[in-house]
Amino acid sequence: MDKRQNILIVDDSKFNRDILKEILGEKYNYLEAENGNQAIQMIGENIGIDLMLLDINMPQMNGFEVLKIMKRSQCIEETPVIMISSEESVDTMREAYEMGITDYITRPFDSVIVKKRVQNTLSLYANQNNLVNVVVNQIYEKEENNNIMIRILSSILGSRNSESREHILHIKTATEMMLRQLIKITDVYHLTEADIALITTASSLHDIGKIYIPEEILNKPGRLTDEEFKIMKTHSELGADIIQDMHLPQEKPLVHTVWEICRWHHERWDGKGYPDGLKGEEIPISAQVVSIADVYDALTSERCYKKAFDHDTAIKMILDGQCGQFNPILFKCLKELSPRIFKMFSNETYDSIQYYEAQRLSNEILSEKSLPRKNYSQHVIKVMQEKIDFFKKNSGRNSVDYNAASGQLTMINENQQTLYQRDDPKFDVFKEFEVSEEDVQHIKGLLAHTSVQDKEISVQIEAKMENNRQLYNLKLHTLWSPLKKDGYIGIVGYVDSAK
Repeated sequence: MDKRQNILIVDDSKFNRDILKEILGEKYNYLEAENGNQAIQMIGENIGIDLMLLDINMPQMNGFEVLKIMKRSQCIEETPVIMISSEESVDTMREAYEMGITDYITRPFDSVIVKKRVQNTLSLYANQNNLVNVVVNQIYEKEENNNIMIRILSSILGSRNSESREHILHIKTATEMMLRQLIKITDVYHLTEADIALITTASSLHDIGKIYIPEEILNKPGRLTDEEFKIMKTHSELGADIIQDMHLPQEKPLVHTVWEICRWHHERWDGKGYPDGLKGEEIPISAQVVSIADVYDALTSERCYKKAFDHDTAIKMILDGQCGQFNPILFKCLKELSPRIFKMFSNETYDSIQYYEAQRLSNEILSEKSLPRKNYSQHVIKVMQEKIDFFKKNSGRNSVDYNAASGQLTMINENQQTLYQRDDPKFDVFKEFEVSEEDVQHIKGLLAHTSVQDKEISVQIEAKMENNRQLYNLKLHTLWSPLKKDGYIGIVGYVDSAK
């Protein structure tokens, strides 16, 4: 296996490229680009560039334009750039350094200086990558150990009462789903990624107080008496007391969040919950989210005292207020997540979580042992920028946005009103708009032949939209990511009247 480092030389002069290769020798692999456009394409193809030697003055796209794109997509953070130029202007050098280059070499070349600066830069980034890998391995181990401990806790609590041993795992996953949906539809709660991770972990301890509830009450097959129910309800206070009595630093965010979830996950929006009768936003959002996740899993799980309700019945019971009142925003989150929740929990194995896109992507990050900031975030930013650029270019049309992982499809008309939205990938959108089978197969065939190099298709179809059947121009643009090896990750597009 060739372990030589890859150097991309970007210069419109073959003579200059050859000189640099001659100076640096045969210890490196060389890639060459005649202009900035070719360089950006090579970076986008994720071919593993260890260093870029970049000229300033080039046709089509100059060196500074290349740096702007690299800076915007954040790839300059992981691909060091040495600027090569005959310009010795201090202002030019200052601008280049401000845009993120690692070093600046002027022509005519001094072979010793060129070799030394290339070696130093490669050595610096290699050491940095080694440190990154150490941190990643620690993150990976910590996450893995965290999951193991949660599974152990699930088994301990599950073995003592009649609740499913998967209950804690279900609550943990449903809580994360609800939190992510919450930040999609509102910015009221100002939740960061760190907050989501913390609340999700803390949710695993929501019922820890049940270890002090007598087993004859926990596992009673019939309805509890008023006195027994009164004892059962004390588990929320007992759980909070357990956390407080451990003499942990209560000011730590995780400890405080665990405490508030334990104590208040049975409070209700209208103040009719327990133990403190908190109302509305008096209830921390962490406890609110765990509460609604807990109710859903309790309804859809079999207990010694009841059969399980099916998904649709459980959702209807919650939305109708049969299980107490919840935050209206959380009702909206639950309703929108309903198809994905059903898909995930319809399979009792923990592997069903793979249906949940965010979990799937986080697993990929861990399996690739890549820091989110270093790789994943960069790819997300690139894809989001690509989508924004497409919609900006094609504004004023009926737009299409499809996520291949979750199956979510959204169509918005030219007035920015939602024309159509679906979460179930099995639902036939073509049938909804009465597109002929011949056109459907033609579109699918064209999409199957798209690639990173050839992303777009354009066709004319006959369809019925907003009670108007006519001929439409359909343009679809596929989105790709190195994190997914077996095809595009999504599609954006527009539908426009052909008249």
